[in-house]
Amino acid sequence: MLTTTPGIDPRRIGVLGVCAGGGYAVHTARTDHRIKAVGTVVPVNIGAAFRSFSPDGPAAALDALADARTEETRSGETTRVNWLPDTLEDATTAGLTDIDTTQAVTYYRTERGGNEHSTNRRLLRSDSLLLGYDAFHLADQLMTQPLQVILAGRIGNTGSYDTGMQLWKLAPNPVDLMVIDGAGHYEMYDEPEYVDAAVERLTSFYANNL
Repeated sequence: MLTTTPGIDPRRIGVLGVCAGGGYAVHTARTDHRIKAVGTVVPVNIGAAFRSFSPDGPAAALDALADARTEETRSGETTRVNWLPDTLEDATTAGLTDIDTTQAVTYYRTERGGNEHSTNRRLLRSDSLLLGYDAFHLADQLMTQPLQVILAGRIGNTGSYDTGMQLWKLAPNPVDLMVIDGAGHYEMYDEPEYVDAAVERLTSFYANNL
């Protein structure tokens, strides 16, 4: 526990979340007020994202997932699906040639940002939980901590720009909103030109609010 760790001031604990981690940071801070400041970079509400990805709507997706879960129980075999195409070639074959998908693959599926333990697969049955999840549920009532939102100025298909703006308007105590011109969502992960600007703003935010 950070609050009882030697050298840690329990009154100065902050959280930082990037991408879906930004949504998780908000979701956690709403009900854990030991966290005193919340920083987000290109935040994504993964539940809302999954609901928007369902072509026939989330309720229909849940119906299909219920049938799939029943079949898994009967067969004893679990179904795993890709988070992303494994390679750029796979992305092209699937017709996914937009810049955000391309940059996601070149980040997560290469040495640049990949991990040897990542399978790039998830259990299909977990999609039911994602469809029912809302990272910002009751944030307007419960998340009283100071909030920093940093967004990429190039609006792509990740939804992080609109999500960040929604969070900014929703939060009871928004302190600073920064939009980094020219940056894309995945370029905010490790491109020094953009990351350095974000870190400088975050440093100031935490110094002033912790």
